[in-house]
Amino acid sequence: MIKNTHLYNIVFSRDDYMEVLMKLENHQDSIYPVKAKKVISNLDHATSMEDRNPYNEVLDELYNVMDVLHIERVDRPVQSAFLNVREILDYISEIHQKLDDINEIKRGIKKDYYENQEAIELISCLNRDRISIDDIHELKYVALRFGKLPLSQIEKIKYFDSYPFVYQELSHTDRFAWIVYGGVEHSIGEIDNIFSSMNFEEVKLPKFAHGKMEEAIAELKAENKTMEAYLRELDQRIEKVKEENEEQLLGDFWKTYRLKELYKKGKYVVDLKTKAAVYAFSSFNKDELEAIVNVPGITIHELPIDTYQDQGVEGPVYVENNAFFQPFECLFTFKPGEKFDPTVIAGVVMMLSALVLLGDLGVGVLAILLSFIVKGNISKLLQRVGAAVTIGGLLSGTVFYSMSLYNSIFVVGTNYAMQIGLFFVINIALLLVCSLVKKVTKRSIKSKGGLSWQ
Repeated sequence: MIKNTHLYNIVFSRDDYMEVLMKLENHQDSIYPVKAKKVISNLDHATSMEDRNPYNEVLDELYNVMDVLHIERVDRPVQSAFLNVREILDYISEIHQKLDDINEIKRGIKKDYYENQEAIELISCLNRDRISIDDIHELKYVALRFGKLPLSQIEKIKYFDSYPFVYQELSHTDRFAWIVYGGVEHSIGEIDNIFSSMNFEEVKLPKFAHGKMEEAIAELKAENKTMEAYLRELDQRIEKVKEENEEQLLGDFWKTYRLKELYKKGKYVVDLKTKAAVYAFSSFNKDELEAIVNVPGITIHELPIDTYQDQGVEGPVYVENNAFFQPFECLFTFKPGEKFDPTVIAGVVMMLSALVLLGDLGVGVLAILLSFIVKGNISKLLQRVGAAVTIGGLLSGTVFYSMSLYNSIFVVGTNYAMQIGLFFVINIALLLVCSLVKKVTKRSIKSKGGLSWQ
């Protein structure tokens, strides 16, 4: 059955712009808007409400803060079309400030922790049980530098043999040599420049470390253990920030995301300066549409269906059949003005002719199995035709037209090639006749193009 299509002019306050769009989009299968550019040529001082999307910035900020907090973007229903962008940006800024404060402390602790680890490695490299850290700290007139030198730079040291310094390799890793170099206080600056040019990384012995090497290492490890505990506490603080704000952020995210997508629909809204308007086709009558939109101050006018046919605007055709016959709608294309819907007739004739002319258990089951491979309405159509062929096969008792399981209850004939040909002739003829009837009964409307919410 082809339902009546109406064209409406929906006028509302510009302040209700997003709320109206949201309500219309909730019924996008039954309400098809007309692009504003199609109708503004007939309206003075009217423009399309397409400009910079105000929700881009806040959505980017929400993406960022949710990624930082590792919040999964689980879908949330959106009930309202109202959003204070400034408030959300301030709210996100407060969360970032909390996280920045925590992360600043973490960076300082990690820096100290890394330096301690290197100091532990350096002291272990010295491996002199009888050498006291205190002795190194109390050196006078001689300055020592401990640290790492890339292995690729070791050979370059020989080029500086004439300079007043000594150095000793302590141990090696895959990439670095742990070394100590030294010189008298008054020339250590020049020596430092030489080793800096070779990418030497100094590792300072901590001031608080005293006594023998084992004691210094134990002291550094104890401090690092305290740091590890504090880092875990800071991670818990970040997790608490996540827990306190996750629901609010998810709600704001999906509301903003929805509003951003809705704002793109501004191409369907005519800007009338103090008012805004949407021109839309719908199968709803005026009372039904008013109940759907239900915004104070809104006015809805029904226009002749062909009002904008000269601008290339045509409305959709609403075809409504019960679920069993809906797959057969794909056999036809429907155009505005057509009154006749042959879907049910085509479905009945195709299934009856399949039952009588194609009836076979093997072919019917094969058709049903194929329906699970293909997709869309063709799949469902194939299921119904396959079921009809299978029922016919139960009556004929044949499998792939070559084997008979039992005596036929009902059989048209044994010339299966002719029967298959007759099936196609009947259905092709029916489709042609139906198409002709559709054209004869069509209203005279001259139009082009189509509409959707996309």
